Amino acid sequence: MKRILTIICCLTLLLGIVPFCVSASETASQNMQTVEYLEDGSYIVTELEVTPAVARTARSYTKKSTYYTASNTAVFAVSLTGNFNYTYNVSCTATSQSVSVSIYDNSASYVTKTSSRSGATVYGSGTVYYLGKNRTLSLSITCDKYGNIS
Repeated sequence: MKRILTIICCLTLLLGIVPFCVSASETASQNMQTVEYLEDGSYIVTELEVTPAVARTARSYTKKSTYYTASNTAVFAVSLTGNFNYTYNVSCTATSQSVSVSIYDNSASYVTKTSSRSGATVYGSGTVYYLGKNRTLSLSITCDKYGNIS
């Protein structure tokens, strides 16, 4: 009998700890990164930052693309932040968005930026004049009804 009570107590403690472990893992932000190589040797690094949810129905996500020269020098970056409301397994709607342009190379100059939203997607782009050409980075963030983004 004493052994059974000990096992029950251990299981109760273990089950009480498990939700805290799951909650702790959800609080860490995650970054997903892709690299696109261009014909001239330059490349674009895009990072999607998934931050912990503050509320179960509201989420905010940031995607950033940085343009690099073939010699690995960052020229400029465009960041898009989208805010979404979603009801799990029902719908997700973009509620607001913002875009910013950061310039890292003195020979580049800001031209324009734009952002918009439609349904469950936010869009943003930024254009910089660099080495005789306008260079534009465009981003989008889409949320599905499960709170997943792409």
